[in-house]
Parts: sequence; structure tokens; C-alpha cells
Amino acid sequence: MSVESRLRIEEIEHRVCDVVSEQLGEPRHNVFPSSRLIEDLHCDSLDLIEVIMEIEETFGVTLPNDSPYPVYKAVFTRSPFRLSDLAELVYLQQGTGTPERRGWRSTPVAPPRAIAAPFSQLEGRWTRGPDSAIRLLERLPSAGSIQQYRRRSDGMPCVMIPAATVELGSDESGGFADEVPAHTADLGRFIIDAEPVSTTAYCRFLNSIGEVTAAALADWFVLKPGDDRGPHMLIEYCGGEWRPLQNAFRSPMILVSWFGANAYSLWANGREWRNYLNDSPTSECWLPSEAQWEYAARGATRQEFPWGDEPPTQSRMRFGQHRRSLVHGQGVLPLADVNEQLGMSPFGLHHMAGNIWQWCRDWYAEDFYSRPEAARKNPLNSTPTRARSERGGSWVGPAELCRSSNRRGRPPEARGRCLGFRCITPLSELP
Repeated sequence: MSVESRLRIEEIEHRVCDVVSEQLGEPRHNVFPSSRLIEDLHCDSLDLIEVIMEIEETFGVTLPNDSPYPVYKAVFTRSPFRLSDLAELVYLQQGTGTPERRGWRSTPVAPPRAIAAPFSQLEGRWTRGPDSAIRLLERLPSAGSIQQYRRRSDGMPCVMIPAATVELGSDESGGFADEVPAHTADLGRFIIDAEPVSTTAYCRFLNSIGEVTAAALADWFVLKPGDDRGPHMLIEYCGGEWRPLQNAFRSPMILVSWFGANAYSLWANGREWRNYLNDSPTSECWLPSEAQWEYAARGATRQEFPWGDEPPTQSRMRFGQHRRSLVHGQGVLPLADVNEQLGMSPFGLHHMAGNIWQWCRDWYAEDFYSRPEAARKNPLNSTPTRARSERGGSWVGPAELCRSSNRRGRPPEARGRCLGFRCITPLSELP
């Protein structure tokens, strides 16, 4: 593209707003260059793929998804990311041409059906009895050297991860800047959920805690009227209680904010769920740290994916199931059930790669792995930023985002059709 034919930034901003308005179904008079993609326009990963591909074709540019400026990650981790930022990137990328986007524009391949473990997460209601001698965890028969438990509050199978000196991050050429440098840290033993929290278990939480204010529910998962993600909410309020949609009772709980995940983590561990907004460094939160999650995903030594360095396949994990303009039916998404044996970690955890992103306890900071505190014992970034960490990749995006060392974050109030969570349980609850 010649200098004379280059578009001015003001023209690009106007056209970017036009494209985003059309793609998100948002009235044009509500879309401005200053609009934030997540906070104002409620864009999630599914929306973002559509926006990126339409922007690329409209302007004939490539919006990079790898270093040094991975736009797919920047939308979530730069806080806030505005349409003016997207327009600036288009301005800089003029003349680069529309990319192939391998796998994003082709026909999706139907994944094979995976083997599933027995589903044990519970419905109904739960109230912890007055006998403090009864711990939340009950011991299950061990699988080799891995000790397993079941959490009484929600029926969740849990696994004890042993203490170790763990390799974290990556210096590999395919990694992003926020994974550098590769380093080690000492982690104490911890207990983590074997599966993501299901719709069944989340409804059990909602039905067990009594009356909840509309404000709290809006903080957790309830969407505003007209939100285009509404048709994909997998739980409903009916007959005085919350319940999963038909055929979704083994699905992961999605469209849940960090606050909604934190509230559940407190309740499931017998703590005060009303403290879900309390995010001081000393407050309780039973979501895994980034370091715990990464160790639980791939083991103590570096490897690309939970199973090793071999390339992903649909028989190993759920990824890349969305294609341009593909409309997913109401209440129907290509999610794998939480108990399907996909994304299996060396410790027997399900979905530690692909299917859904998972909230972590840390505040996300791009440079955290380069700080001294990242190599301290049980590292945790407790310095507030505008985003909470998430790990694992999902059914929506490409396989490279599902690598065990891949890091990302998004505002804690965000929610998405490929975003859920799992919990940890305090060692004090051991039987």
C-alpha cells in the first residue's frame, strides 16, 4: 500500500466502529473509539474471533496472534483495551494483507467421543453439619501414587498434588513474552479439583445459600437483557430453584465471572461466600494460583502440553471448534463434559488443556514471571492490576493458546462462553 493510499487513523476508527457494531449486534450510536471491548461491549473469545477476521478482511491486514503483539491476548490483558487501540493496530498493519488463519476459516472437524469417568458432582442442596470433626474431604482409593478425595459439599473428585521444585514459564520460540523467563519455584502440596466445576454443582451452590441479591447474581453470572451471550447460558431459574438445562448437567459452568468463581470456591470449602468481593492479599480465595495450575497441568518439568510435546489432536483435547459465521444453537455449544478424559494431566486432572479457560487466583501482570517474587516459594501475584489470570485455552481458539505455560488475564467482572473454573481445597480439610 502506497503512502498516498494509506487510511488516516480517524477513518480507520470510524470503520472499526462500524464493523464491531455489526459483528456484536450493538447499535452504532452506542459504539465509539473509546468503547472498551470487554467492559462496555461485553466481547468474549467467540465474539473476538469474528471481530478479528472481519477487521482483517475489511482492511486487508493481518492482526498478529504471535509475538511481539498478540492481539488475541492483548484484548483481554491490556486494561482497558479500546476500539481506538484496535484501530491503531490496523493503522500500523496497513499493507500486510489478509492472512490464511489456518483452521479459523475451514470447516470444523467433529471431535471423537472421549471416554468419560463416572460423574459425581452433586445436585440438590447442602448444609454443613455442626460436627466439626467431619472434614469436607473423604478419602478415595488412590490411583497408584496419586491420592484422591471427594469433597462432600459438591461431590467433586479432588487430587493431592505433591510438593516439588517446579519448572514454570517457557523460553521456547513459540512462547509469548509474558511466559519469559523459564524459572523454578518451590510449591508445597495442595489439593485441586480433578474436573472443572459443572453446571450441576454450581446450581447446588445457588440452591444451598438461600436468598441472594440481584446485585450479587449480576456480579456472578446473570447477563443484562439483550446480551448476545444469553442464549448460551446453561442454567436457568425454574420452579423456585436453579437447575441446568436439559442435556447440560455435565457441562462446565461457563459465563461466570471471577467473582462468581470465587464465591463458589468459598462456599464449597465451607467458608463465607459473601466475602467474594474481598480481594485483599490476606483474604481467603480457593482458586488455584497460576503456579499451582501450571504445575498441576504438566507436572514438575517443562513440557508443552499435559501429555508432552506432541502436537494436539481432537482426541487429546477440545480446541478450534469455532469457524467464521458459524452460529451455535440456543443452549448448545461444542463443550466437552467435565468428566470426559480430555486434556488429561500427569496427575489425572481433566481439561487442563482446551475446552474452557479457567480462572486463577492471581492478579495478571505481563511481567510477573520476570520478577523475583515469581521464583519464591508458592508464588502468587497479589498486587492488584485490572485483570485476573486465566489458564488453559478453550474450544474456541487455536491450539497454541492451550499450551501449559500460556498466560492470559481478563477483568474479574468478565465472562465468556469458554471460561469456567476449578477450585483447590485447604489441607486443613484432610480426613
